Amino acid sequence: MKKHIPFANTASTILTAGMLTAAAAMTALGAPVNDASAKTIALENAGQKEEDVTILELSLDTENNHPIYKVEFITKDFAQYDYEILISDGTILNIDYEAKLASAATQNARTTITLEQAKEKALAQSGEAAEDATFVKESFEYENGTPVYETEFHTTDYKKYKYEFNGSTGAVISWEYDGWTWLAAKENPEARADAISGTEAARAAALKMAKLNPADVTWGKVKRDHEDGRLVYEGEFYYNSLKYEFELDGATGVMLDWEVESIYE
Repeated sequence: MKKHIPFANTASTILTAGMLTAAAAMTALGAPVNDASAKTIALENAGQKEEDVTILELSLDTENNHPIYKVEFITKDFAQYDYEILISDGTILNIDYEAKLASAATQNARTTITLEQAKEKALAQSGEAAEDATFVKESFEYENGTPVYETEFHTTDYKKYKYEFNGSTGAVISWEYDGWTWLAAKENPEARADAISGTEAARAAALKMAKLNPADVTWGKVKRDHEDGRLVYEGEFYYNSLKYEFELDGATGVMLDWEVESIYE
């Protein structure tokens, strides 16, 4: 199922990796965007100039029932950025950044930073406070001879961040911001206190969404799972000639994904 919010852009503090902190960069434009403004939002957020990048994609799409722009570009030093931007007000929905691969000169390098320092860097670059963050992944490994720290944390307002750091240089190898759950909670504030406590509660929440009664439907699989450290419930059911598929956040009751299609398609 699809899952995949920063809020777009006031360019102020650019980090060493050529990126703004996520928190500083995510103030919604407040008006519908077009091709030109979507591109501007992404470039200003990344701290890049149009003449210094190659645009790889600028297209319309729909994600989680929200119309978005996809903007993808690569810099002269081969760092790649991917953005999903909400058409209605310019909110950045998702950011992926990836630096070029390590060169042969950095292979088998020694570590100069610790895991705790990598976590501190992740928090600093995200702009999030330590007391608002819960780390769900902390790991270290060598990738093609390069020492790599990987960290992932979630915030109290349901944002998610992932970072990879070069353990030798401290540079950002890649980072990702995912705010879809933040948006879902913002749009459905009443759901934030409604944690899902089991599969029966997940079924009830799905039926409420569909405005159907238990006797109306035939259930398929409904299961509890963990994705990137987050408890979710996934399931499907059938009503007449329609198939419903859903994914719920177990901690908040927010509907992360909802799809309805004809069984004859």
